[in-house]
Amino acid sequence: MTELLEEKGLKVLTVALPQPVSGFTCMAKRPEEQEDLPAIVVNNHHPLERRRLTLSHELAHRLIDTDSLPDRDEEKAANLFAGAFLMPRDHLRREVGKHRNALGYRELIDLKRLYRVSGAALLVRLRQLDIIDQATLVYAFQSVARGWRTQEPQELEPASERGTREAARRFERLCYRALAEKLISLSKAAELLRRPVPEVEADLRGPKSDAAGRHQ
Repeated sequence: MTELLEEKGLKVLTVALPQPVSGFTCMAKRPEEQEDLPAIVVNNHHPLERRRLTLSHELAHRLIDTDSLPDRDEEKAANLFAGAFLMPRDHLRREVGKHRNALGYRELIDLKRLYRVSGAALLVRLRQLDIIDQATLVYAFQSVARGWRTQEPQELEPASERGTREAARRFERLCYRALAEKLISLSKAAELLRRPVPEVEADLRGPKSDAAGRHQ
């Protein structure tokens, strides 16, 4: 999801934000006469499933004309967009069926892994498409999906790796590209990447070969 947005010209930042803040979108100011750049910021303390939903939600704020919508309706529209973007109607119906009276735990976990979304968001999307009715949604949250609104089941990203997967990498790649092409100096690359010079140099050159070991 991050890679897709960056390919389309959006700048994505995954940074530490207060826990209640999922993310936001803004225009990044640039010096002189350069055009401002659209940017989306997401909270790297949140699970990957939630970050992906936040990216889609904030993308909606960049695409949807909301001038005529009250703030509450704008948020609803962004949530609907995010669910549809990550879980397209026709594909979801092929995977689940056009109407279901019940859903089991294992099937829901497999589906959330397929679409890389939160279990709660998956259930809400199923309700939006009338694949399940309101009673089935309520029962799911009271049974197999109990607690899913606050605790993500079987997270895609281990807690020890929180914020590392689907991170923004395009800027880093561009820095190493410029460094390899000698468009910027090693010290400038380290400054831009906010990393020690020896570390950046090691990443550029790769691991040292053990010549001695090869001759043994």
